[in-house]
Amino acid sequence: MRAFVLLAILLVSITCFGAASSGHAASAATLPTEGGTWTSPTITILITPQLGEPWFKASYTFDVNHAISRWSESIIVYTDAYGSNYLRKLNFVTCISGVNESLCGSPDIQVQFIESFGSQSSGLGLTGVVTTNSGIFRAPTTTTLAAYDPTNSTQLTDNDMINIASHEFGHALGLNHATVSVTDDGTFELMFLSYGQAVGNPGNSLEAPSTLDMYALSYIYDWLASSSTLSGPGHLKTDLSLPSGTAYSSVYPYAEQIQALQNSVGQMRLEILIVAIVAGLLLALVLVFGILLSRRKPAPPAPYSWGPVPTAPNSLMIWTFRIARSFLLLR
Repeated sequence: MRAFVLLAILLVSITCFGAASSGHAASAATLPTEGGTWTSPTITILITPQLGEPWFKASYTFDVNHAISRWSESIIVYTDAYGSNYLRKLNFVTCISGVNESLCGSPDIQVQFIESFGSQSSGLGLTGVVTTNSGIFRAPTTTTLAAYDPTNSTQLTDNDMINIASHEFGHALGLNHATVSVTDDGTFELMFLSYGQAVGNPGNSLEAPSTLDMYALSYIYDWLASSSTLSGPGHLKTDLSLPSGTAYSSVYPYAEQIQALQNSVGQMRLEILIVAIVAGLLLALVLVFGILLSRRKPAPPAPYSWGPVPTAPNSLMIWTFRIARSFLLLR
């Protein structure tokens, strides 16, 4: 029964997400492209962990892999709502140096880690792409991720690393920086220039590609709609905005949407429970007060005053008695 309820809620959310497409894009956000594309839908990524360094967390390797897989999951959600199903042909293959790197051969993208970019930089990640004159990416694209902030005092949490890696992977796919930091639904724009959350905060949330990011991706890889490989040139650098009828929002994977709904339902249940407890306490107080009032004895009524009772006969009474006595004697 619980699973059925969650499924129903999810279907409603998908319907609402799709219905939002009938509205107008309220934001004037734009997203330039890098002016390049990969020529194959299969893109290989080699992750090189720095296990021998004291500043490196082993979980960072998983974080980068998770960041890449979330792009695939967000593509599914976006294409369900807005079409461009050819984006599902994109296949991201990740390998780990020293584990299965042979599966990637000569990788398209190489991911490496450093301790910090230093105080002369405000960055947490850097991706360098090489593009030919015909708009084709030349391998390898190199992505560098920092374990600490530029002051080298605060280490990135796992959520921080996932967010930064997701942002840099967007560059490696051909996206530049969006012009706004927040989408119309109040979530962070993944491809904005700077990171919108405080580094190292354990409460930082995961960010997801926006509909603008996905729309730009569908433009860069529109050749997938008619071919499995690109034989001609790619698109040149282009500033893109959402078309009319597409809502500007973050595209979270379905699994994360379900988790958010479960958290929301749990919070709602807690609030309902608190309200029920408070209402019960108030009702109990009213009942106790009513019982106390019903048991209270009424005060006895004040005695009615009949006036003073004469203690001795007055002169009128004496004369009346004498007249009556004389009358009786005459008879």
